[in-house]
Amino acid sequence: MESTKHIEIIDDESLKQYNRFAVFPILVFDAQTVYFANRSFEELFQLNLFEANEQFNRFFKQHPETLDVIRTSIESGDNIKLELDIQSAELKVMWVGIRGNVVEYKGKRAILAAVSDNTEIKQTQLDLARVSRLRMLMLEVTQSVLNTQNIEQLFQLILNNALKALTNGSLGTILTKHGDHFSIASYAGFSEDILDFNLPIEDAFMYKLTQGRMDRIVNIPDLMIFDRYYLHSTVFGQDTYIKSTISAPIYIKGELYGTINIDALKTDAFDADDEHSMEFIRNSIEIALANHLSYQEKAFLSRYDRLTGLYNRGYFEEHFDVVKEHALRYDESMNLVMFDMDNLKKVNDTFGHLAGDSVIRNVATMLVENSRSSDFIARLGGDEFIGIFYHTDQAKLDEKFRSLIEKLSREPLIVDGQEIICSFSYGIADFPVEGSTLNELIQVADKKLYECKRGAKRYSYHRLAD
Repeated sequence: MESTKHIEIIDDESLKQYNRFAVFPILVFDAQTVYFANRSFEELFQLNLFEANEQFNRFFKQHPETLDVIRTSIESGDNIKLELDIQSAELKVMWVGIRGNVVEYKGKRAILAAVSDNTEIKQTQLDLARVSRLRMLMLEVTQSVLNTQNIEQLFQLILNNALKALTNGSLGTILTKHGDHFSIASYAGFSEDILDFNLPIEDAFMYKLTQGRMDRIVNIPDLMIFDRYYLHSTVFGQDTYIKSTISAPIYIKGELYGTINIDALKTDAFDADDEHSMEFIRNSIEIALANHLSYQEKAFLSRYDRLTGLYNRGYFEEHFDVVKEHALRYDESMNLVMFDMDNLKKVNDTFGHLAGDSVIRNVATMLVENSRSSDFIARLGGDEFIGIFYHTDQAKLDEKFRSLIEKLSREPLIVDGQEIICSFSYGIADFPVEGSTLNELIQVADKKLYECKRGAKRYSYHRLAD
């Protein structure tokens, strides 16, 4: 039912006055037609009446709810306030603010509206919303650093959130650098066949556009400019061409770590706003990955020895308490073995500490390679190792370690043209026969170790290589 409110009647003469004297843009329109646009409107938005109709109809098709608002306002006679986007003759997007009241024009109800250019205000609002959304998405990445043990999971979260931020992107990858190639660390939108994709760094689009510097974000509106144009299998169909891409390098501690790439199936998919977003994403990724890798390194060093990759003393002592309780509960036996390098001081004094480190690593590797997965070996510090060996006896362990010493003598390290013979002494303590605590077992094993060191015939620590 139509409103009984007083409705002003306007005619063409009224519109002439609006055209002649109104310094602000004015429109007369209903849900189907723009009947009038004054000179100020045409000058501000660079649209004539015909073009204004086209733009309004385009907007109404995309936003049918706005048509309902207009129809309701015309029926009720209530004032109306709208905002819509239109394109000027130069295809520039402009936001139009509309404030109007219902009038009667040529026997029909329509809206007489004052129009304002809200583009700058709207763009500011959109920018703030975009930045806020970016911050929220990257905050999720930052907060996940300590909770995500698997770096592949972190990569996937980063990529998924980057695609949410750059809404024109359909697919994406994170590539990590391995020597002179990039390999796939994470992907979205592609089929799993992409995992076999290895890209020579020199063939990367970013490499070509930055003359090999790989130091900035590149936005490529049309990938057909390149001779090599990759065909991929994607979730959108087999053998799909990527038409445009935006890529950012990722640097960790000043070194190129990889790239993040957001791709689209159409040309000109990304604009300056996307470039700003990608810069924000890149900075967030670099911080998140640096923190993750630092955290992982600290977590590794809390359990492992940096030089050898063996468990460290602290973690060995923690682990011993666990295995001890297990052995007592199930009446199991085990042997604790102490190892001490032979002639390491002479190696350090003669060849330097780097050579000494190589000797330590060599012996550590030999011990691990000749142990079972259930055994547990750690570096106590310096030239000392300690291990727990299950389901064996001292005679078998003695035979094993003598065999390893013989093998080390046959496979010397070569340093500065000389052969370094790696060797070690050892002592074995039986749990629980010779001790039930870690200190008791270490005392027994340590005593046997030095008996071994004094009594056994040892090879000269070096000889000239042939």
